[in-house]
Amino acid sequence: MLTEYSSEKDSISMFQKILKLLGVKKHLTADQILRYPKPMQYGPDQHSIRLEHLDQDALKVVARIQQCGCRAYIVGGSVRDLLLGRKPKDYDIVTDAHPQELRRMFTNSRIIGRRFRLVHVVFKGGKIIEVSTARSLPTNRSSAKNEDDLYLKRDNQFGTFKEDAARRDFTINALIFDVKNQTIVDYAGGFEDIQQRVVRVIGNPEISFPEDPVRMYRAVKFAALLGLSLDPATLKAINKYKPLLLKASSSRLHEEYNKIFRSGQAATIFGALLSTGLMETLMPHIVEGEELATDLSHEEFLETPLGQRLAIADRMIQEHEDVNLNIYYALLIAGALQNIILRNQKDHEKTLERKLKEPLQALQKDLALTKREFETLLQIFATQNLFRREVTERKGWVKEFQARKIFQESFIVYKIVARAYGDEGALQRALFWEIGLRQKLPESIRKSAANNIEIDDKDYSPADIADDNSVPAGVGDDQKRPRGGKPRRRRGRRGGANRGGSSHGNAPQTGAE
Repeated sequence: MLTEYSSEKDSISMFQKILKLLGVKKHLTADQILRYPKPMQYGPDQHSIRLEHLDQDALKVVARIQQCGCRAYIVGGSVRDLLLGRKPKDYDIVTDAHPQELRRMFTNSRIIGRRFRLVHVVFKGGKIIEVSTARSLPTNRSSAKNEDDLYLKRDNQFGTFKEDAARRDFTINALIFDVKNQTIVDYAGGFEDIQQRVVRVIGNPEISFPEDPVRMYRAVKFAALLGLSLDPATLKAINKYKPLLLKASSSRLHEEYNKIFRSGQAATIFGALLSTGLMETLMPHIVEGEELATDLSHEEFLETPLGQRLAIADRMIQEHEDVNLNIYYALLIAGALQNIILRNQKDHEKTLERKLKEPLQALQKDLALTKREFETLLQIFATQNLFRREVTERKGWVKEFQARKIFQESFIVYKIVARAYGDEGALQRALFWEIGLRQKLPESIRKSAANNIEIDDKDYSPADIADDNSVPAGVGDDQKRPRGGKPRRRRGRRGGANRGGSSHGNAPQTGAE
């Protein structure tokens, strides 16, 4: 017992020595983390952002908060995107007003979250401007005895604007835009990093990544989507700490994969995940099933069957064709199941389904698929060989198959896989089935085109992710209808109808303040 206790004590002591070498001998202050404790300020003559470039509703929110005696600034990804010449997907605002104060300022608002409360200000058409109170630094670093202790489980305290900048993930996401002076306030060096086109962790990545391993994935995603490079220290830490991704919430990772597919840039992002080793860590069965080499360049990845399938789907999204999440997941794992499907072309659908179930369960673990998604994918792959049957006339089973809910998704997967493998025979058979696709997929599963790329800029801690489901339903969901409240009818050829407060904390040090 004494030996075990001594060993554990020695281990703790060693870890604390490492933290001390890294500068974590006590609870770090924002000044110790930030590159510029006294922030750099860039006026209108030094950057390209103008008020007319900004979302008018976001400006209204900032103005209203300031009129009430509090401070508010546009922050994060929208500032980054505007500096990169991109159109922001959304706008986030940070303020020293507390959620209940914000709720009184905006009648068109709602408070979300249980652990850390955010305010959504809802505008016409359901558009949301998210407003958050400035947050403090995590407090668990000073008491950490090992890497597990660094993992953020609670992170709920309000703080100052400087602390809020210090607690963000990457320098390019920590920029603050002061609307009043049209000045960019930069504590972390993000302005310079955008000029140099680099993704860099705020503070020490040896601390940041164990705190939230998903930041490694986000770093690679940002670099791929924005055409940036990874800072050498950030990349080195990714190589060291990537096994910690296995600790991350499976539901959180699953939602991150959904965002990849909605971006219209899946081939680019998965190529980057493969080259940095994150894909092999997160999806070992897919990498093995596809026989992917982990040292492939982006161009080489696009030449693989997986790269081809994802690139075809991305082009379809860019051309506003119909590709939903089920189809993307099927394309991601198709290579690992293709041999089973081709070896059993004469099997009945239910027989093939039984043979696919076990290997699909292994892939399910890689992607944290829900039960419903698993069942849908099982049906998609079990019906693939139906498209290979020789059909010379419209027999009963053909019409029955075309009427099934799974038909459209299954056919799109079949056709994309055939194109990726250059299977001319399969493509010829696809022409017969093309006749059955008279209707488009439902609007609810259409995804945005690549010029509307979805990039999630929220650096929520793991504990915050569970709060997303606490948003009350029914706010901002009203849809416009023609007068009378009824949908319009389109005439057919013969007249038929085809229905078809006070301030809290320290604000950025700008001249106007």
